[in-house]
Amino acid sequence: MKAVCILALLSFVALAPAARAADLRLGYIDLELRPFLTGEGATVPARPGMAVELLQRCIKRVGGTLQLTRMPLRRLIEEVRAGRQDGILGYRYAADRAVDLVYPMRGGGLDSSRHVVPLAYSIYRRQGDAISWDGHSLTGLNNPVAVTASALIADTLQSRGVDIVRVENNAQMFGMLALGRVDALVTLDIAGDRLLREQDNRQVEKLSPPLVAEEFYVPVSQAFYAANRDFTERLWQVLGESRDATYAELTPGYLF
Repeated sequence: MKAVCILALLSFVALAPAARAADLRLGYIDLELRPFLTGEGATVPARPGMAVELLQRCIKRVGGTLQLTRMPLRRLIEEVRAGRQDGILGYRYAADRAVDLVYPMRGGGLDSSRHVVPLAYSIYRRQGDAISWDGHSLTGLNNPVAVTASALIADTLQSRGVDIVRVENNAQMFGMLALGRVDALVTLDIAGDRLLREQDNRQVEKLSPPLVAEEFYVPVSQAFYAANRDFTERLWQVLGESRDATYAELTPGYLF
């Protein structure tokens, strides 16, 4: 009898349906945030950025389909509220945003292990220079600080009274720093650290703490989560488990 019960239980488990797959409509900003998002405007490029590639891989793993749309952030939020988009790729957590959106949570708080984009920008200077950064003030500057196209970084520095110069790419910024044309530069840690390693550059050092350090998620609407809870939780879990290894694989192709 015991064996019969066990066989019956196994048969029930084998026949139980898997969690339903879902069609996920995600929007993301129409601005470039290389290497995580590439290109600008409404088009999703063939090489869309590391965050998009990570999401595409994870959607396949959990058995769903993905429809991506690019648009300005304000419009995107309105589209999610109206039910025409299911969520946002790459959005910071805030308590007021959690009114309309569901983020990965655990133990009553945000589960940071399941973020999709780790965004850390740090300040780099020449070894031995008097440039100082205490997390609030950047002092010792006689020349501008080089930045790339990030409006977030430009606004953050300018709000502290720092003169900036916009530069096309990381290699150019590090070249300007070496020549003394700028006193410091700000770039993504993932880009700056790799460039220093690849070039064995011991003339430049990174200052701590980061100028900006934030994590971005893939929140979904309350309605989508209610209808696709298991799918969403699986997707967030796979994103968290795959993120670091996937970015390590993709980084060389996007930065160099």
